[in-house]
Order: sequence, then C-alpha cells, then structure tokens
Amino acid sequence: MSRILENFPLFPISIILFPGEIQPIHIFEKRYKQLINDIENNGEIFGIPFLKDGTLCEFGSGVVIHKVLAKSPTGEMDILVRGVNLFKMMSIEENLPGKLYGGGTVMILDEMNKTAIQMLQEKFITYKQQLSAINKIPDSMAEKNLPRHILDIAGQLPLDIAEKYKIIKLEKTALREQVLIEKLDFLMMINKKLQEVGYKFYLN
Repeated sequence: MSRILENFPLFPISIILFPGEIQPIHIFEKRYKQLINDIENNGEIFGIPFLKDGTLCEFGSGVVIHKVLAKSPTGEMDILVRGVNLFKMMSIEENLPGKLYGGGTVMILDEMNKTAIQMLQEKFITYKQQLSAINKIPDSMAEKNLPRHILDIAGQLPLDIAEKYKIIKLEKTALREQVLIEKLDFLMMINKKLQEVGYKFYLN
C-alpha cells in the first residue's frame, strides 16, 4: 500500500532516479546546502520532484545520499544520490518549519515496484548475459541476485528522461512491464548486432 509522508524535504531538479540508480549533484544554493547537511546528519530520505521545462511535475524520486564527494570552504558540495522509491506530490510548502528549503506531503508509490512477470525477468537476465558476453567478462552477478522487481529492473536499463516519466505516469502495472519488455527487446537486438560484429571482427 502507498504511504503518506508529511514535511518531506524537497529538492526539485530535472532528473528522475529509479531504485538503485546513482546520480551526481552539485549543491550551491544556501537552502539546499542546509537540506543536504540535515539529511547527511540524520540519514533520511529526501525527495527530488521532477522539473520538466521549468514546471514542477506531480511525480518525483525519493533518494538518499550515497556519498559526499567534495565540500568547498563556502559550503558547496558535490554529492552522489541513490534512488530508493518514487512518490506523488500531494501538497507543497515553500519552506518547512524553521528551514530555508521547502517540502510537502507526498505519497510513496510502493505499489509501483511489484515483482515483475516472468517474461520481463527472463528478458532482463538475457540482456545482462549479453552485456557480459560483449564486454568479455565473467557474469559476476548470479542469476538469483538479479533484481526481480519492476522499478529495480528499470533502474538498470539505459532509459532517457522521457521514457522514465512515461513509465511513472502509466496507471497499470502491466503497461509498465510492456514498456520495459519492448525496451529490452530493442536493447537485445542492438546487443546481438554488436556480438555479431565482434565475432566477424575476431575471424578477420
């Protein structure tokens, strides 16, 4: 079931992170320096509402600080954030009580990350095996350790921002799975061509 969180810290920018994805962010505004310092101290999740063409959208990514890469004497920071879940905006405030940064009430969309159907899981396994073969490295990740949930799989695919937002906005799980299956079919076709080219190159 969905969970409602109030006074949820928000940092709107033009990115979407699925669970497990890692993204670098440069922090320079005073309000967001405060937000990151607060989060760094308590280890909690904060939200990145998706900004599309300067407009705040209703969906966003719940993230945690994965690593602080650098801090300047002026307090600017380069950090890595890691996606944890997705959320839908319910309300937003310009400033949380006693804070420079804003926040709001959000609905955590846990139901989006259901266990994927077998076809999607199998295609994802094949895709990962192809990558291992192309890169000529052992498949170090055992099949049983590969992600089995929809958004965890999506987070390991090269999706652009438009594809990600399309997946979030779809109302039915089956439609999300179909989009990912079609993406995997396309990626596996490209990988197959790469394998064929590499094989011919080796023969020559």
